[in-house]
Amino acid sequence: MSLVRAERRRFFKRRLTRWVFPIGLLLLVTIASILFAFHSKPTPEARARGEAAAEAMYQEQVRYYEQYKRECGEKCPDDGWTGPQRTDFRAEDFMPPSFDFKAQYGELFLVWAAIMAMVAFLLGASFVGAEWASGAMMNLLTWQPKRMKVLGTKLGVLLLSVAALSILALGVWTGILWAAGELRGTTEGLTPGVWQSFGLTALRGLGMILAFAALGFGLASIGRHTGLALGAALAVVIVGQVGLTILFQMIRVQFWEQYLVPVHIFAWMNKEMKLMDYSSPETVCDNAGNCNPPELLITWQDSGSIALGLVVVVLAFAFWQMRRRDIS
Repeated sequence: MSLVRAERRRFFKRRLTRWVFPIGLLLLVTIASILFAFHSKPTPEARARGEAAAEAMYQEQVRYYEQYKRECGEKCPDDGWTGPQRTDFRAEDFMPPSFDFKAQYGELFLVWAAIMAMVAFLLGASFVGAEWASGAMMNLLTWQPKRMKVLGTKLGVLLLSVAALSILALGVWTGILWAAGELRGTTEGLTPGVWQSFGLTALRGLGMILAFAALGFGLASIGRHTGLALGAALAVVIVGQVGLTILFQMIRVQFWEQYLVPVHIFAWMNKEMKLMDYSSPETVCDNAGNCNPPELLITWQDSGSIALGLVVVVLAFAFWQMRRRDIS
């Protein structure tokens, strides 16, 4: 039996794979089903009620504005506002929500990518960590003594398997959301350009999932135990995220959000994220409350470069350690 075939069989026969992936898939199905249940297809009757409610709200706000102008008289600030506008009161805001596949599907890629990234990290860490802890890695190296080949094959099988599972989960996720659009909303406006945008977002999501799998694999290989990877992840969440947030807020670091992992995940999946510092002395606001704070733009290239560098460093150290350290 070839090494690749043996590792692929070992990956899919593992108990954790049989449990963690179905749990992740079930979570995605549950979320998509809730979205399906809580949306409804707009009907002429619902639109008529929405139009009536929007008109009533508009008239009420006009009355409040006119009363306010009468009470303050000449003391009213001249802020350029001429009162409520009818176009600001849309019927859609007063109707039961309907699922717009074109508008909402792209935003929901982040849910699929985040859940599958957690699954991938656990599978990657346990795939090599459990074998080090149980002694199975030493037995494997007795049969196949080429260390770099063994570790590289394990990593390759892991990434290909995780990619296949993630694509399967994406297919199920997309199918339920498409049904929500067809039966509980609309699927109109899906041009080739829109599908291309969806495809690129899915590729970025798949890249993030594979990065988490490789990171879990590398950390567990370095520590020769799944616990090291899980401990490192816990430390990043508690110390590196919660702790840094409290510290940076206390010492008033500008754009402290740029040091948080979720910010870079959002920037990666949505192509960019703009941070604004409203507490900065440079922030200027007018009488209407419109402010112009300092801004920092984080692009997907910035976040991707940081993630790639981290994964490369961890994997390089794991392979170097595999080559240098005693396996016993």
